[in-house]
Amino acid sequence: MRLLVSMLFLTVGGFDAVFGQRLTCPYELRFKSTQRVWCRQSSTECCTGLVFDQNIHSVDGDKLKVDEGSDSFTVTVMELNQGEGVYWCGVLSENNTIIKLAEGYFHSSASGVHVWAFVRWILLPLLLLTAVSVYFRAKAKHVHKNAEEPCSDSVSRALADLQYENVASLSELE
Repeated sequence: MRLLVSMLFLTVGGFDAVFGQRLTCPYELRFKSTQRVWCRQSSTECCTGLVFDQNIHSVDGDKLKVDEGSDSFTVTVMELNQGEGVYWCGVLSENNTIIKLAEGYFHSSASGVHVWAFVRWILLPLLLLTAVSVYFRAKAKHVHKNAEEPCSDSVSRALADLQYENVASLSELE
């Protein structure tokens, strides 16, 4: 049963952990209406990338998804155009300087990830079918076991008494 539960969690949630790499970028309220920055680190103090407004939900041709919160925004990477490496998220100050809010290492999406996107939808129904099958087999085994148990003496006597009463009532009718 533990294996089935583990497979269910892996099948349903495992894909986002690999494919949807995320970086949450908390900011001070004074930066709420400033432009957002997503860039790949090119040196310790510099990066190259994209600038976008706070009301944008998709960047770089749907390769980046942006979710805006009350005091942060989260970038979900669907595909990396600039390759794997350290990426920053931040805001653009009035003098066009990037204020780095967070950084994280992002991996290039492997072809295995795309295969997993397809295979998980096959495994989920198989997992559910297996769970249902195990349940009904256990239930059938329980019913079969109860059918093989001998009846208690009081039940046997009650049934025997009913048979004698029926025979007696039949002989009275003749």
